Amino acid sequence: MKRTSYLSQWPFLALLFLIANGCSGGTPVAPVTAYDAYGGMDYHQIQFKDNVKTNAATDASIADLTFTDINGETYSLADFRDKKHVVLVVTRGFAGSICLYCATQTSRLLTNYKKFGDRDAEVVVVIPIETPDDSRRHRDFAVNVKNKLDTPPEKIPFPIVLDVELKAVDQLGIRKDLSKPATYIIDKAGQVRFAYVGESLADRPSVKALLEQLDGLNQP
Repeated sequence: MKRTSYLSQWPFLALLFLIANGCSGGTPVAPVTAYDAYGGMDYHQIQFKDNVKTNAATDASIADLTFTDINGETYSLADFRDKKHVVLVVTRGFAGSICLYCATQTSRLLTNYKKFGDRDAEVVVVIPIETPDDSRRHRDFAVNVKNKLDTPPEKIPFPIVLDVELKAVDQLGIRKDLSKPATYIIDKAGQVRFAYVGESLADRPSVKALLEQLDGLNQP
């Protein structure tokens, strides 16, 4: 696993900060009534679910899924086997813009990242893209955003990888447009211990819900 080459560099984090503060051109589908001073949706008002249970069937193959980082390197979940639990978060996907819900979810995972580390877990965020050309457009978009910021933020601490041509999405059976938002927890033995697929863009487990799932895994 090449830990220095995944999409955890300043361009995407800068992009997240810009989107999370209401400056995205993307149009979320699910309604939110609160708006910020720029006329965009207020991400502080987005609420994800605290009380969730597994609602999707999976098999052991999920623990061996592979993805692609922004430099075209292969990123494999199998590299975490016997080392860390994995919180795998699949976003709606990238088709020229990123939805506010996906940016908000990723931002909250970032803010609470130490809590996941304290539970011996790694967070992996997946952006499904339909064609290899989309990965180049994604990189160009992120760089363009960075160039508009005076001070780029620090590196994002967890991997954000690409599912090129929706291979993992199809294996998981979550295709809709690009992908339904989905979250999985895989334990150190490679067993899927939690699987939640949202019915809408806003239907996602909260950080609190994920931490509680991990607490259950770590009980003696």
